[in-house]
Amino acid sequence: MRKAGEISRLPDTELEIMKVIWNEAKSLSTSEIKEKLEIKRPWNSSALQTLLNRLIDRGFIESYKEGKNRFYIAVVEENAYLALENRLFLNKVNNNSLTKLVASLYDSRAISQNDLDELATYIRQKAGGENI
Repeated sequence: MRKAGEISRLPDTELEIMKVIWNEAKSLSTSEIKEKLEIKRPWNSSALQTLLNRLIDRGFIESYKEGKNRFYIAVVEENAYLALENRLFLNKVNNNSLTKLVASLYDSRAISQNDLDELATYIRQKAGGENI
C-alpha cells in the first residue's frame, strides 16, 4: 500500500469510484463497480473505464484480467487518503487550526454538545489522560 505523502487529491468522480472499491475491501470487476455506482446515478461504461484507467495511472488501484473480466483492487488505503484530504481541508479552510474547525462546526450546529464530549474523551485517551 502507498503512503499519504505519495498520493494526490482525487477529483470527485474518481473519489466516488474509490469509495466503492474501499467499501468492498476486495477485488471488483468493472461491472460490479458500475452496478454499485449506479445505486446513486447512471454511469456510462466508457467513462467509467476511462476513470478506472486514470486511477491506475495515479497509482490508486491495480487491475488484472481473469477470463473476460477485468478486476480492480485498491493500492492506496482509505485511511491514508482521508488523512491527506483532512490535512488539505484543515489548511485551506481553517488555516491549520483544529480549534477553528470544531468551533465552526459547533456554531453552525453541524455537531452537538454530545459530539464535543465524545471528541474530548477521544483527545484525553490519545493524550494518555484519564477516560471519563
